[in-house]
Amino acid sequence: MEQFKFINNYMKNDKYRKSFNELTIKTFNINFEEWYKEGYLGENYINYSFLCEDKVVANVSVNKFNIIHNGELKNAIQLGTVMADENYRNRGLIRKLMDTILKEYEDYDLIYLFANDSALNFYPKFRFKKVIEGKYEMDIKETNKLDVKSNKVIKLDVKNEEHKRITKRLTKNRVPISQELGIINDGSILNLYCNYEFRDDLYYINEEDIIVILRRENNVVNIFDILSNNEFNLDNVISKIISKEDNTIQFNFIPKSEKYKIDFKLKDNKEDALFVKDGKENLEDGILFTKTSHT
Repeated sequence: MEQFKFINNYMKNDKYRKSFNELTIKTFNINFEEWYKEGYLGENYINYSFLCEDKVVANVSVNKFNIIHNGELKNAIQLGTVMADENYRNRGLIRKLMDTILKEYEDYDLIYLFANDSALNFYPKFRFKKVIEGKYEMDIKETNKLDVKSNKVIKLDVKNEEHKRITKRLTKNRVPISQELGIINDGSILNLYCNYEFRDDLYYINEEDIIVILRRENNVVNIFDILSNNEFNLDNVISKIISKEDNTIQFNFIPKSEKYKIDFKLKDNKEDALFVKDGKENLEDGILFTKTSHT
């Protein structure tokens, strides 16, 4: 009979971290070992796993954050890296890991995760409910008030040591991007996004000491995040990164503008849906987590 052993918080153990990484590559085609060596998996990333024959065969990871929600500081965890080896699925291993984690963090204000719709019937078993996030968009063509300023915006190169220092400094102590929903002490995951998925999308406004993570395509500007160590004015940032050719701005966070009309609607994301633990901090439809906070 197969014997399963529970282990957690073992990223400093070379043997088990290697086994964990083999499973992430097999499951998601993601190499966590490279991220670990570069320091992107900080102390707030904690594995909960089962071993069989001394190999990791199932895992659920916890990412600990502080969140600003409606102006109040909350303790939160985001669950991620949920996986089981194909030879050990349907054994109840993930369920046991979920039960362990939910009991350990039952005093936290918010527990949430992102998953595709294939998990629609799984997470509600643990009293998670699906929350439909919002879509925030600004039509520049309809706005005659937009004052487009000529500013020197530097596109950062993460291979440049000075640019790397700027990125590390601004990710380390970033202020929450929104008082309605913003994440702090997320420097490790932010650095990961800046050095991988968004490495070609970092724009530095020297005058403001701000990094804007954005992509521009077909006259649409998609702003994923704004990194600053100090409070900033969104309208001022917009005026400095927008060109006269741009027609639309899409915000991947809850924007607050004093000057411009921002349109809102619900967007049901079936590939990366938000699930929130019931009975905790109440997140209503229309909330929006930055892409750079997804784990």
